[in-house]
Amino acid sequence: MKTWINQLFLLCALSVTLFSCDKDEERLILQDGTAPVLSASTTSLELKEENATNDAITLNWTASDYGYQAAVNYVLQLDMKGNNFAAPVESGMGSVLTKKFTVGELNTLLNRLPVTAFKVNDVEARVVSKISDKVTAVNSNVITMKVTPYLTEPPYATVYMVGDATQGGWDNTKATPMYRSEQDIFIYTYTGPLKGGNLKFLGMLGKWAPQWGNNGSNGVAFRETEADPDPGTFTVPSTGYYTVNLDLRNNTFSITPFNETGARTFASVGIIGGFNGWGTIVPMEKTSFNPHAWSLMHTFAADTELKFRHAPNWDVNWGTDQGKETNPFGKGKQGGENLKVSAGTYQILFNDLTGHYVFIKK
Repeated sequence: MKTWINQLFLLCALSVTLFSCDKDEERLILQDGTAPVLSASTTSLELKEENATNDAITLNWTASDYGYQAAVNYVLQLDMKGNNFAAPVESGMGSVLTKKFTVGELNTLLNRLPVTAFKVNDVEARVVSKISDKVTAVNSNVITMKVTPYLTEPPYATVYMVGDATQGGWDNTKATPMYRSEQDIFIYTYTGPLKGGNLKFLGMLGKWAPQWGNNGSNGVAFRETEADPDPGTFTVPSTGYYTVNLDLRNNTFSITPFNETGARTFASVGIIGGFNGWGTIVPMEKTSFNPHAWSLMHTFAADTELKFRHAPNWDVNWGTDQGKETNPFGKGKQGGENLKVSAGTYQILFNDLTGHYVFIKK
């Protein structure tokens, strides 16, 4: 009798255990989650570098519900409108349901997309909810934002002047290079001779886009591709020496006469430095049109230091301001610090009127 009771008790216990396991199994069945609902504090943003630390936008989204307690991770995706998030920029949000971006943070993300700086871009945003690779992720609604981003640095080592006012005329393979301003990296500058006539600016030799021209009121119009409208030209009033500035940040252009009276004309200017034992200069080339603009294509086998110098001796040499010697562009000064240059092949440009230089890596 006792044995029979023990067997019955064991059977009941086993039934309870099996029933409990069955209930646990039911609770662990995975199911699709509900989509988060995304909202934004604004959908129109003009980002400016001087406001980089200011708040730009706050994004909020509701929690996804997978029918049981689960660790949910959210990922913010940004992409150009119409791209259907085929190649989005992603930013992990963890388990939080809100994100506040500063101007600088949002601008950094946007510049990973093919946006056009300083112009309005249509950008889409959504939040993706994930818990496991075994469970299908769910996407929020899509918000479209009109955003004007900025560049922290322009993508052009130099820009070029083209037109009948320049040495190469309208041949875009012979356009005149400009220099980067040491005070504002978005300003490109040229000081030297020009002919009376017209000019525009190109981002690449041999191509008509990107291009900058006259918007009709002496402001700057940008032509991103050759399919875009061709902007007008800027006018050089008469033959002479000028300083020309093109500001890509503020879309402005200026041309002012430059008095070259008393400026020394050198028979030979070149580079000299550790790469050649500080011996004799490697001469640069100039043209009869502009006796103050020098150029050279040169390969440095190793990192080195150098200066610009006229041929005879050290009484005229150009270095750079201390602390700026590693820049690939700048404004040299008489007797300044050595320029530090990394190994590689460069087109080197130098203007002895102003001391401006630029190293364009090939």
